[in-house]
Amino acid sequence: MHRKIELTVRRRAGGICEYCRLPESLSHLPFPLDHVIARQHGGQSTEDNLAVACPEGNLHKGPNISGIDPKTRALTRLFNPRIDDWKIHFRWDGAILVGRTAIGRTTEYVIAANSASRVALRSAIMQAGLFP
Repeated sequence: MHRKIELTVRRRAGGICEYCRLPESLSHLPFPLDHVIARQHGGQSTEDNLAVACPEGNLHKGPNISGIDPKTRALTRLFNPRIDDWKIHFRWDGAILVGRTAIGRTTEYVIAANSASRVALRSAIMQAGLFP
Protein backbone atom coordinates (compact mmCIF):
# COMPACT_ATOMS: atom_id res chain seq x y z
CA MET A 1 0.00 0.00 0.00
CA HIS A 2 1.30 3.43 -0.86
CA ARG A 3 2.06 5.76 2.05
CA LYS A 4 0.11 8.56 0.31
CA ILE A 5 -3.04 6.44 0.25
CA GLU A 6 -2.63 5.53 3.92
CA LEU A 7 -2.18 9.17 4.92
CA THR A 8 -5.26 10.20 2.92
CA VAL A 9 -7.39 7.49 4.53
CA ARG A 10 -6.21 8.39 8.03
CA ARG A 11 -6.76 12.12 7.48
CA ARG A 12 -10.26 11.50 6.14
CA ALA A 13 -11.13 9.39 9.23
CA GLY A 14 -10.22 12.24 11.54
CA GLY A 15 -8.61 10.05 14.19
CA ILE A 16 -11.56 7.74 14.84
CA CYS A 17 -12.70 4.24 13.93
CA GLU A 18 -15.03 4.75 10.99
CA TYR A 19 -17.34 1.99 12.26
CA CYS A 20 -17.69 2.51 16.04
CA ARG A 21 -16.17 6.02 16.35
CA LEU A 22 -13.63 5.01 19.03
CA PRO A 23 -10.85 7.62 19.16
CA GLU A 24 -7.53 6.33 17.81
CA SER A 25 -5.74 8.52 20.36
CA LEU A 26 -6.68 5.97 23.06
CA SER A 27 -4.45 3.36 21.45
CA HIS A 28 -0.70 2.95 21.76
CA LEU A 29 -0.61 1.86 18.12
CA PRO A 30 -2.25 3.29 15.00
CA PHE A 31 -5.58 1.68 14.18
CA PRO A 32 -5.38 -0.75 11.26
CA LEU A 33 -6.73 0.06 7.83
CA ASP A 34 -9.70 -2.11 6.91
CA HIS A 35 -10.47 -3.22 3.38
CA VAL A 36 -14.20 -2.42 3.26
CA ILE A 37 -14.49 -5.05 0.54
CA ALA A 38 -11.87 -7.63 1.51
CA ARG A 39 -9.12 -8.47 -0.94
CA GLN A 40 -10.37 -12.05 -1.12
CA HIS A 41 -13.63 -10.63 -2.50
CA GLY A 42 -11.83 -8.49 -5.08
CA GLY A 43 -11.37 -5.38 -2.95
CA GLN A 44 -8.37 -3.22 -3.74
CA SER A 45 -6.01 -1.19 -1.53
CA THR A 46 -7.42 2.11 -2.75
CA GLU A 47 -8.71 5.21 -0.97
CA ASP A 48 -12.25 4.23 -1.98
CA ASN A 49 -11.96 0.82 -0.32
CA LEU A 50 -10.00 1.55 2.84
CA ALA A 51 -11.28 2.71 6.23
CA VAL A 52 -9.71 3.19 9.64
CA ALA A 53 -11.02 0.57 12.05
CA CYS A 54 -10.35 -0.07 15.71
CA PRO A 55 -8.43 -3.30 16.29
CA GLU A 56 -11.28 -5.24 17.92
CA GLY A 57 -13.84 -4.21 15.31
CA ASN A 58 -11.40 -5.00 12.51
CA LEU A 59 -10.69 -8.43 14.00
CA HIS A 60 -14.41 -9.24 14.22
CA LYS A 61 -15.23 -7.87 10.77
CA GLY A 62 -12.46 -9.82 9.11
CA PRO A 63 -13.25 -10.41 5.44
CA ASN A 64 -17.02 -10.18 5.98
CA ILE A 65 -18.96 -7.97 3.60
CA SER A 66 -22.36 -9.01 4.93
CA GLY A 67 -24.02 -10.70 7.86
CA ILE A 68 -27.40 -11.67 9.25
CA ASP A 69 -29.56 -8.81 10.56
CA PRO A 70 -30.31 -9.85 14.15
CA LYS A 71 -33.82 -8.40 13.91
CA THR A 72 -35.06 -9.68 10.54
CA ARG A 73 -32.62 -12.61 10.08
CA ALA A 74 -32.09 -11.40 6.48
CA LEU A 75 -28.68 -11.46 4.82
CA THR A 76 -27.57 -7.80 4.85
CA ARG A 77 -24.48 -5.99 3.64
CA LEU A 78 -22.28 -4.26 6.18
CA PHE A 79 -21.91 -0.53 6.66
CA ASN A 80 -19.59 1.00 4.09
CA PRO A 81 -17.98 4.20 5.38
CA ARG A 82 -17.21 5.25 1.81
CA ILE A 83 -20.85 5.33 0.66
CA ASP A 84 -23.04 5.26 3.78
CA ASP A 85 -23.90 8.05 6.21
CA TRP A 86 -23.04 6.94 9.76
CA LYS A 87 -25.87 8.96 11.34
CA ILE A 88 -28.47 7.25 9.17
CA HIS A 89 -27.37 3.78 10.24
CA PHE A 90 -26.27 4.28 13.87
CA ARG A 91 -27.00 6.21 17.03
CA TRP A 92 -25.75 6.17 20.60
CA ASP A 93 -27.79 5.07 23.62
CA GLY A 94 -25.26 5.96 26.27
CA ALA A 95 -22.26 3.74 25.58
CA ILE A 96 -24.31 1.32 23.45
CA LEU A 97 -24.04 1.54 19.66
CA VAL A 98 -27.54 1.08 18.25
CA GLY A 99 -28.14 0.12 14.64
CA ARG A 100 -30.99 2.22 13.24
CA THR A 101 -31.24 0.21 10.01
CA ALA A 102 -30.65 -3.37 8.90
CA ILE A 103 -27.18 -2.31 7.76
CA GLY A 104 -26.48 -0.69 11.13
CA ARG A 105 -27.80 -3.61 13.17
CA THR A 106 -25.90 -6.15 11.10
CA THR A 107 -22.65 -4.19 11.28
CA GLU A 108 -22.97 -3.59 15.02
CA TYR A 109 -23.47 -7.33 15.50
CA VAL A 110 -20.68 -8.49 13.17
CA ILE A 111 -18.05 -6.14 14.62
CA ALA A 112 -19.18 -6.99 18.18
CA ALA A 113 -19.51 -3.28 18.92
CA ASN A 114 -21.40 -3.89 22.15
CA SER A 115 -19.24 -6.55 23.75
CA ALA A 116 -18.94 -6.03 27.49
CA SER A 117 -15.35 -4.82 27.24
CA ARG A 118 -16.10 -2.30 24.50
CA VAL A 119 -19.15 -0.89 26.32
CA ALA A 120 -17.10 -0.61 29.52
CA LEU A 121 -14.34 1.22 27.63
CA ARG A 122 -16.81 3.63 26.03
CA SER A 123 -18.49 4.24 29.39
CA ALA A 124 -15.17 5.09 30.97
CA ILE A 125 -14.08 7.46 28.23
CA MET A 126 -17.53 9.07 28.17
CA GLN A 127 -17.20 9.81 31.89
CA ALA A 128 -13.80 11.36 31.15
CA GLY A 129 -15.39 13.52 28.45
CA LEU A 130 -13.42 11.89 25.64
CA PHE A 131 -16.30 10.23 23.79
CA PRO A 132 -18.27 10.51 21.56
